[in-house]
This record gives sequence, structure tokens and C-alpha cells, in this order.
Amino acid sequence: MGDGGGEGSRAEQLIAIADRLSHQPVPTKRRRGWVPIAVAIVGVGALVAGIAGLVNSGNGSTGQSAATTVAAPTTAAVATPPTTAVVATAAPTTAPATTAPATTVPASTVPSTTTVALIDPADPVRWAEFSGGKVYLQGRVPDQATADEVSRKAAGVVGADNVVVQYVIDASAPRPNSAPLYVRDSVLFAPNSASIDDAARGVLDLGVALMTQNPSVTIDIHGYTDSDGSPEGNLALSQVRVDEIFYYLVSKGIDAAKLTRTGHGLADPVADNATAEGRAKNRRVEFTINNLLG
Repeated sequence: MGDGGGEGSRAEQLIAIADRLSHQPVPTKRRRGWVPIAVAIVGVGALVAGIAGLVNSGNGSTGQSAATTVAAPTTAAVATPPTTAVVATAAPTTAPATTAPATTVPASTVPSTTTVALIDPADPVRWAEFSGGKVYLQGRVPDQATADEVSRKAAGVVGADNVVVQYVIDASAPRPNSAPLYVRDSVLFAPNSASIDDAARGVLDLGVALMTQNPSVTIDIHGYTDSDGSPEGNLALSQVRVDEIFYYLVSKGIDAAKLTRTGHGLADPVADNATAEGRAKNRRVEFTINNLLG
């Protein structure tokens, strides 16, 4: 019982102290309005703590833990500033290389050269080629008189404006009585065909005119192909083509006895069959004109 009386007097003393503290005037000049309130709160807190200590002590509990639980100041949570979101900025990608639109260059038409030179002019000494409606006289002749004579006879067939003289005057050159006239097969026939093109009939008519104006002239017709295809097939194609030419000239009144015809296929190439240009030169018809110079 004695312990209980002592505890009551102690509590009464604490309450009395707290009451005096709460009624004690506070100078207004030195303290702000919130100070009395703070003091009162502290006093009440001390009183409650004291009472709680007495009660816990009476119950046999450890006062240390109770005082720690109530009186320990709570650490105010520090407001953490909002985290600035870091936006991952994609590195600028290199724009894919744009392919510039291909500039279309119009194909230029290459004018036909005046010197076609289908063969090496080592033999025969002189020759001619019919190309683009003109006759090109090429090779070597012994003198200007020979050049003029051949040019005049060619002009009588195709016209003077369609004769291009490219002879080289060489006193050592013989004056052969025969010379080949080369005509590309594409002038006479469609590709892989033995039918004479309508436009080619005009070319063959020039041969008719030549033989009519020069009765002593005879013509040997030779057909050649490139190396594409089988040798047998090329030989057959070249023979059919020269036969077609032969029958056309005969149908125009030319004596068959003045004509010969031979298909050679891919034999005797005059150019390289490995190139398109060379194959075009090898696909040809040769008209060997005999007795033109009388």
C-alpha cells in the first residue's frame, strides 16, 4: 500500500507542475504564437509519460522500453524530390542512303562507218561492200584509171551519189578481173530465215542491173554463217539462202549459166565469232563479180 501512496503523490506533483507550466504567462515579444502551444504540448506529454511510467512500474514491466517507445523522437521522413524521368533518347540513326534514280540515257544511233572492212584486204586486192544503200570500193588498185573505171560501172547501177571510192593507189597492185561484193545477210534475210525480205529484193535487183549492163559479168554466190548452232545446221541454212538468191535472179531473166551458188556454213570466218560484232560480220553473202573490167 505504501508504494501505491507514493505513486499517487508523485503523479499529483507532476500534474501540478504541468498545470503551473501551462498557466505561466509567456512574454509575447520574445515568443511567437505557437510557443505556448508547444510548451503545453510538452507539458502534457511529460505528464502522460510520467503516468505511464508509474503504471508500467506497478505492473512489473521494464520502464526503459516504454519510455523509449513513447518519448523517442520520430525522424520526420524527408520528402524525396520526384525522380526526373530520364527519357532514353535514341541516337539519331543515319538515314539510309537513297539510291539516286538512274538517269536513263537515250541510246545514241551510231552512224554507219564509211569503211566497214569486213575482211583483211590482203587478198583479194580490191573488194566492195554494199551497206546502207551505198557501195564502198575498198582495197588497192594499180592506178587512178582502174579506180575510175570501177567507180563508173558501180555508179551505173546504184547512182554516182551512192558510190564511195576508198581505193588506195598502189602501182604494185595487180589488176584482177574479179572482186567480191559483200552484203550482210541481215540485209537480205530475217534472223534464222531463208526467206528474202521484201526490202532485200531491191538489193538483188541491183545485181540484175549490173549483169544486164555488163553481159560479160558472171556472179558466184557464197553464203556464210557465224558459229552459233551446229555446223550441219549452219551449212544447210547457208545453202538454202544462196539457193533463194539464185532462183530470184533467174526469175528476173538472168541466165542460170552465169550464176553459181555455194553454201559454206560457218567456214572461213572473217571476224571473231566470240563477239557480237564479229558474228555479224561472219553472217554474210559474198557475190564475187567476174569480168567486170572486160
